[in-house]
Amino acid sequence: MKVQWTSLVDDLRGSVDLKHYARHIPGNGEWAAVCHKPELSKKTKKKKASLPHVKEFGALIATCKEILHDPERRAAWQAKYDEALRKARKYNKPIQGRLCDYVRHEVSVMIKRGESVERQ
Repeated sequence: MKVQWTSLVDDLRGSVDLKHYARHIPGNGEWAAVCHKPELSKKTKKKKASLPHVKEFGALIATCKEILHDPERRAAWQAKYDEALRKARKYNKPIQGRLCDYVRHEVSVMIKRGESVERQ
């Protein structure tokens, strides 16, 4: 369904109801499309949850959660984050906006390099 974009749809910010959402039509700012939200079966959800990259992401999030809940490790990462923020401001470089985002990014990079994340 195609509808004219109004302030009412702006207030919804995407979700119309449990089964529909509104999105902008690319290249046309005043029109929107109301679309059905995709529904996945239990079998499909289970299959997607067993994919390797999903499990790797879950492990990454669990590692970051451990770091942020341990006061000693969190303090060390906070110091790294503060230093990175200082350098980013000095050289006008982009950086993650929150500590948790910074930790997730850096741990992800360390895992890709094959480095150990334990007790960093």
